[in-house]
Amino acid sequence: MHKIHFPPEKLRRTLLRWYSLHKRNLPWRHTCDPYKIWVSEIMLQQTQVATVIPYYERWFKSFPSLSALAEAPLSKTLELWAGLGYYRRVRMLHQAACYIQEKLQGKIPETAEELRKLPGIGRYTAGAIASIAWGEKTPVLDGNVIRIFTRIFAVAQSVDRPATLERLWSIAASFVAGKNPGDLNQALMELGATVCFPSNPHCARCPVKKSCAAHRKGRELFYPVRSQKDRYEKLTTAALVLKNKKNEVWLEKQPEQGRWGGLWMFPFWTHKKEMLEELSPSCSKPVLFLIVPHAFTKYRITLEVFGSLAKTRVSWKRPCGRWFPIGKLARIAFPSPHRKIAQALIARNGLLNPLFPGRGLAERKPRARRT
Repeated sequence: MHKIHFPPEKLRRTLLRWYSLHKRNLPWRHTCDPYKIWVSEIMLQQTQVATVIPYYERWFKSFPSLSALAEAPLSKTLELWAGLGYYRRVRMLHQAACYIQEKLQGKIPETAEELRKLPGIGRYTAGAIASIAWGEKTPVLDGNVIRIFTRIFAVAQSVDRPATLERLWSIAASFVAGKNPGDLNQALMELGATVCFPSNPHCARCPVKKSCAAHRKGRELFYPVRSQKDRYEKLTTAALVLKNKKNEVWLEKQPEQGRWGGLWMFPFWTHKKEMLEELSPSCSKPVLFLIVPHAFTKYRITLEVFGSLAKTRVSWKRPCGRWFPIGKLARIAFPSPHRKIAQALIARNGLLNPLFPGRGLAERKPRARRT
């Protein structure tokens, strides 16, 4: 492993100057309030900036302070989060807010080390909050920053290796050793988000291209290096849209401790056979009307969604369920795959009689992609 010469002060100044001139005007960049910075960082995890902005603004209308968040029921936070996905983020955020109110007298920790003790805050998020809100000289390392460093220093080792990541954390720490660590961390994030793209980097606009080893070699797209991609297991699961004569559908609230704790979902099964065995005789024969591909860890899942009409009052042993009018589905907190089912129902205005006519939606099978 060749030695990396850490960046000189000139490189830091170049990044800071570029950031001051080209940074996007984002609502969380007009504050040093650690609570607001924290919420923005949690929302931005695996979510695009344009999607986050309206959620961020609505959030602070309902929860203007940490105490307001801690006092609110989890169901209210899930409702405001509906559509952002990855709901574990908001559950951990609410849990951490309650802990701070109860155990820390409402005071958010001021160091990355202490922040990492809170639910839902990892090394990157702790570094972002501490450096931006408190000016702590602590680094950040996300996908964008990894891409920048591996290109600038032509890091040939796989970023899937823990040793390579620790090396990159050391580089990141060297960048924030000087003044304005919060701005410098944001400059790196901004460069990765707006210039140093994964497949089509805009090197002509890059302020540090002269310092970039990958650019000098014309090999920008070779970095970061990754190990051979994991093989994914393909699964086919089933969900049911059960509608009654009042234009209502049956939903079930998931246990608080589960993967989708506190969210509402349509009844679902690991296999279609299980659904058919459990479905009440008072329901019409299920008809396939929608296919929702999604991903979870090492799985690539094809969710087959069936529709059925409850001819009479349905009595079955399903936990924590009740009927919801189709017109109110937009305000309910679903995980991403089931939100797509709800959106399909809303788009059809609940017109399921004759039930799910044809196979139009099911025939157009979209390619699997992360949700």
